[in-house]
Amino acid sequence: MHRKRKGRQRIQMERSEKASTLLVTFSKCCCGLFTNASEISILCGVEIAIIVFSRGKKVLSFGDPSVEMIVDSFLTKNHAWISVVDQVRCL
Repeated sequence: MHRKRKGRQRIQMERSEKASTLLVTFSKCCCGLFTNASEISILCGVEIAIIVFSRGKKVLSFGDPSVEMIVDSFLTKNHAWISVVDQVRCL
């Protein structure tokens, strides 16, 4: 029995040169990134901030509860999280 369709196949990752394709891909990836960040924030009960700079100098951001609040707390705290990051790197 011969199948007419190939089904799901792995797509080779390669950079596109078309500007319109790049913009659409960037938009979709940012939307997915922000959705995943929101889910992580809700499921794990963490504060999260993501800041993305596009090639066109446009800034996109996501923060839960807010980007400003998280950045301010990051800049004013004693950065106790740095020791946690160092511990993870040692593993």
